[in-house]
Amino acid sequence: MKHLLLAVSIAIFATGATIPAQAQTRRDRSAVSTSQQTSLTTIELYAGHGVTLDFRPTRETIRKAWLDDPSQVTLDFDDANCQSANRQNSCTASVIHLRRIQRLKFPNLPATATTLLTVMSDRGLYTFRLTFPNAGSPRYSTISIRPNRITPKSVATQVRGHSGAELIEQGLEVAAARRLISRRDQLWNRLKSLITLVQNGVQVADAAKQVGVSQQLITRLVEMGLKTQSI
Repeated sequence: MKHLLLAVSIAIFATGATIPAQAQTRRDRSAVSTSQQTSLTTIELYAGHGVTLDFRPTRETIRKAWLDDPSQVTLDFDDANCQSANRQNSCTASVIHLRRIQRLKFPNLPATATTLLTVMSDRGLYTFRLTFPNAGSPRYSTISIRPNRITPKSVATQVRGHSGAELIEQGLEVAAARRLISRRDQLWNRLKSLITLVQNGVQVADAAKQVGVSQQLITRLVEMGLKTQSI
């Protein structure tokens, strides 16, 4: 058990885990993480300038994308199947390019000053507000969708239910395979009890207190579990 806790403490400071969607704007590039999707991320589209959404850092696969008002924007993908209505079920894109166009008129579709872009991936749903400035110049040309670094606080608030319990359990199996923990240890039994509690709807922070394990340990197990999903 001491070996596991030591390895955990070292790994917490040496590496960071990621969880699937926040915007950190740089000069010509912006980064959006999945946690910020609790609020809309705004994308400005200027005449003559496109914006690329890059989902490759998350290793997610785009299944579908749609616009509430398609009169001023075209979508292009790195997978041609995504642009065919008959083949969208086969869409496996990881990049979307947005291009502003002259406004088109569609019957029964009211013109709007802004519109929503919704992107559905194999792991989640993203929503962006598109705006169309008439003056100025773009501050970015590419937006990278980046996974968040996991902290004890984010584990407590975002890892829950059956999917969260499965993530912790996968991390526990990785720890066992690396001989960081033995199935005969009391810690193993406490962690299995925690997994059951999380499956039953108990929040991770409360479950950790009940069974007597640290948030740092759960964070490390979640990190290990996430790495198995990205292989």
